[in-house]
Amino acid sequence: MKETSPLALTTEERILLYLSDFRGMEERFELPEALTQRAIAFAAGTQRKHLSRYLDDLVSEGMLEQKKAHIEGQRQRMLAYYLIPRGWGRAMEIKQELAALRVPIRVGTEIRQMTLEEIDKATSVRLTFSDIVREALRTDELDLAELGKIDERRREDMDERVKKLEAYTRALMTAWKDGRVTATERLLLDQLREHLGISHEEHERMETEAIARSEDAVEDRLELYKVVASEAWEHGEVTPRERELMEALRKALQIPKADATRLEETVKAGDAD
Repeated sequence: MKETSPLALTTEERILLYLSDFRGMEERFELPEALTQRAIAFAAGTQRKHLSRYLDDLVSEGMLEQKKAHIEGQRQRMLAYYLIPRGWGRAMEIKQELAALRVPIRVGTEIRQMTLEEIDKATSVRLTFSDIVREALRTDELDLAELGKIDERRREDMDERVKKLEAYTRALMTAWKDGRVTATERLLLDQLREHLGISHEEHERMETEAIARSEDAVEDRLELYKVVASEAWEHGEVTPRERELMEALRKALQIPKADATRLEETVKAGDAD
């Protein structure tokens, strides 16, 4: 999309516009997956790794509410976001500005000037202002026929996303097959996670499930942590990288910090003897 395009919104504005299609979220116990970071990143047309910065800014500005909530179809709670009064006000201003616009769009062999509502009515699918703005991000010229395929492309993107999640799940299951993850395996998992665009939150949820599902996983989580801590303290000190890995393991095994500290003190005392 050209910067001079009337649809050239900032990333923050695209997030607000997308979330304006979801009302009454603050009253719900279980929230739709459409309010998670993954869905917001797709809708706003931004990379997942950059999204947190924009969301944090909007939360600090009093535009959004961030909440760790139960998500439809998910076992564990996840971070979700929805508009609060100040955010609603700005989102409505953006919608009013867009509603007044006429934008060029290809219809067959000719270029017409149409409002976003007219574009929506002219397609066989239900389009939101957010859909049209996101479509404008990927092309220099809106095309009515391409907009009509938006649901098909969304399904293709979702299928691709599912394949990536399945690939990462298999990698986690393989890494945890013997009940522990080596430093090398952790490094490879980190690289794979970055390559597949898996968030830290998704990783933590999937790793917890992988540990629980692994047939050969060590049943006693404290004993597993103790084994890893023994190796880390073998040379009398823990390196920053080892500490990072141990902290990730502690969280994955859901071990309280106090218990982990106690285990490490036991390990160090044993080494001293």
